[in-house]
Amino acid sequence: MEMGERLATEVKQYILSFCPISCISKMSFIGHSLGGLIIRAALPHLAEFAPKFFTYVSLRSPHLGYMYNSNKLFDAGMWLLKKWRNSRCLTQLSMSDQRLYEETCLYRLTTLPGLEWFKNVMLVCSVQDQYAPFDSTRIQICRQALTEHNPDQS
Repeated sequence: MEMGERLATEVKQYILSFCPISCISKMSFIGHSLGGLIIRAALPHLAEFAPKFFTYVSLRSPHLGYMYNSNKLFDAGMWLLKKWRNSRCLTQLSMSDQRLYEETCLYRLTTLPGLEWFKNVMLVCSVQDQYAPFDSTRIQICRQALTEHNPDQS
């Protein structure tokens, strides 16, 4: 969330310094991987520009985190990096930054306004992607999560 606030500040400073708001007709954002999440975290801080938002493009951004990643080698690497580097970002992406999921950074990000302000939203992902889980990049609840929380669904 902190990176989103910093991005919003940069965008505002750029607009104030180089582009009078009256000259801006459309604003679009493109983010790859973590960049897509940082943009989403910035959007609530840019609400004053919402009428000008045109296109949001997310390239392989893990919008729902890595909690249900199907790649075991990646899971092992993530666990090792979290232990070795004590990275807050990796802890947030694995949704282990809080005890309750509803309090995690990624969950709170899903409750914030922003994507609905765009005329176009494009989520680019691939089933072959070995890093960002396919369902997470599509902002779709995966089958494993549904059955885990509703055993009758299996």
